[in-house]
Amino acid sequence: MLEETLKIQIRDDYFSSFRMTQIGRIDFAISKANTKGGSLDLFDNFDQYFLWAEAKKGANHDIYESFVQLILTIGRERTFEKYLPPIFIGAFDAEKIAFVDYSVVANVFIKNDFNWNVTPSNHSTKEFKYLLELVKDELEDSSLIFNYESQDKELKAFIKNNFVVGRNNVRKIEITKNNFTSVYYKWLKEVKPSINIKWEIVKKAGLIDADFYLADLLSKNNETLKDALFVLLKTNHYEFGRKIDEYGLEAVTKASFNDNQVAHKIFWNIYKRPPRKDFWQYIIDRRDLLVPQDIRERKGSYFTPQIWVEKSQEYLMRELGENWQDEYYIWDCCAGTGNLLNGLTNKYNIWASTIDQADVDVMKDRIKNGANLLENHVFKFDFLNDSFDALPDGLKNIINSEEKRKKLVIYINPPYAEADNRKGTGRKDVAISMIQNKYADFMGYTKREMYIQFITRIYNEISNCKIGLFSTLKHIQAPRFKCFRDNFSSTLNSLFIV
Repeated sequence: MLEETLKIQIRDDYFSSFRMTQIGRIDFAISKANTKGGSLDLFDNFDQYFLWAEAKKGANHDIYESFVQLILTIGRERTFEKYLPPIFIGAFDAEKIAFVDYSVVANVFIKNDFNWNVTPSNHSTKEFKYLLELVKDELEDSSLIFNYESQDKELKAFIKNNFVVGRNNVRKIEITKNNFTSVYYKWLKEVKPSINIKWEIVKKAGLIDADFYLADLLSKNNETLKDALFVLLKTNHYEFGRKIDEYGLEAVTKASFNDNQVAHKIFWNIYKRPPRKDFWQYIIDRRDLLVPQDIRERKGSYFTPQIWVEKSQEYLMRELGENWQDEYYIWDCCAGTGNLLNGLTNKYNIWASTIDQADVDVMKDRIKNGANLLENHVFKFDFLNDSFDALPDGLKNIINSEEKRKKLVIYINPPYAEADNRKGTGRKDVAISMIQNKYADFMGYTKREMYIQFITRIYNEISNCKIGLFSTLKHIQAPRFKCFRDNFSSTLNSLFIV
């Protein structure tokens, strides 16, 4: 694509409501709405320009070299003395466009000991190389770079918010509870590959890429603001796996970047971090939206909508009485971040456990921010593999007491994953557990279902308790579940169907 053709296309795609002109040798200048046609007149020198930019035909151009060429052009022609400087300088090719606040480079133009009388397009001169070395760090820190194909909406939003007469500060794209997931999917493509970590190994330890995204998102100046998150961003690296070693000192695992943090910097430069504080808890609570499908099915990382949480608690009250929360103990043994327990009032009777330490940390952080739970009642526990000997003493005493068990409600929305070779290796072994091996005959065919394993252990090892369960209807009506129904002789008192 020829340079002139590219300039016209970029104007039409992104700046059609503005006026595009050329000022001297500056390729591309954007000012307020076109009301006078394309020609300059006496008063144009006093117009507010939003952008002076360098255009390059083709793709894969070094954006910072293009910026330096533009700076040399402006400095050589002293354009800033003839026209009001723009809000932004920019550079673009057929693949991408970048913006930098003019104030970032303004001081360069007052250098008296610099030879501006060189050809800006000659990138091999000592002046060009000197200027590139002088400003590159600031350009890398400040450039807002947009890819036309993958960031079209973000680019249009940026122009709409910032190409406004009278605006002085750069208005970056805000992240809200409505778009944090779409930003995450872009982060997966742009930032995740630059993190120097073996993802399959950390995944086995309970870490997922979403933990690194949340560390980025809930940060300011590249420092995570929520210490309770399982992964923290610390300026130029991540820290996780915090623990106290044998000497009583805190030890952490660190992960750095494999590209000197370039991709991370480019990506986050266009977004405002952190989001508004009133969005933080929602984003943390909805971590389930960032969990890969196979993990969501295996670990039960699904968010129970509040409407169904309230409906389930209404049904529990009908069955157990108006004062059920004071008269019964409650254990959510696959609690995730604890949203199923929202609305419960007697924190002294509630226990919450989950397989992921990251979710435990989130729940404990929620307690600090007012969640109605006790910190020592929230713990990491793998219900399908761990021994009840590992339970907190208070809960263990309830389970070991025949009378107290009658007053225990296991209140859960368990994982629904089913081992299925037909759907690939991601689900092949998801149902392998200690409980599957121990009660294989009891469950029969249904041992492949994780939620069946949960209620099987409850039925056999916490006898006479009450179960409040979200699940599919397969254990009630599916023909291949008959063996399980023959052995699972509990009484169904009531249900609602979503």
